[in-house]
Amino acid sequence: MEAEQSVRFEEGKPCPIKVEGHGGGLSFSPNGDMLLVGAIPDPTDKQIAAWDGKWRAKLVTESEFPSIPIFAIGSEDWILEAPCNPAQQEQEAPGFCEALYAKEECTMVAVLVNSNTGIIRKIKHVQLDEMFIERLVLSWNPLRFEATEYNKSYNHEEFSKKIEEIFSARTSNDLWTTSW
Repeated sequence: MEAEQSVRFEEGKPCPIKVEGHGGGLSFSPNGDMLLVGAIPDPTDKQIAAWDGKWRAKLVTESEFPSIPIFAIGSEDWILEAPCNPAQQEQEAPGFCEALYAKEECTMVAVLVNSNTGIIRKIKHVQLDEMFIERLVLSWNPLRFEATEYNKSYNHEEFSKKIEEIFSARTSNDLWTTSW
């Protein structure tokens, strides 16, 4: 029997999970807990203060593609995208969609990491709007299982290619203003 592993996040300490590259990485546990790790090279005092400020969430939607969570941190000056492949999440955290949808209140733990040092700079619990969660679950549900003749899902390479196409066509601010 495997021992349960717990991961502890603490400001000023190294991030216990490996962060590759920069930007936002979103993940889910099987019980619907959300974790966003923002990897930013040498975050400024202004960015750290913004991380602790007001957050807003939207979804970027593309036809026949999973919606992409996008967050305005502090203001609309800092937009952080968090592309996440539901098919991959389902393999890593089976049943996460049902668990997420069933929660009374949905809080995302947002961890700001200095990508140059791997040190956690700020942790914030972000309350997410019920409508955001409902739309996220509804848009991801058909795309989170292995593809059949009736649905479409994306393997890691296809997902990465499509994300690259979306983000090379429009800026973060364009995506934010055209999202719901």
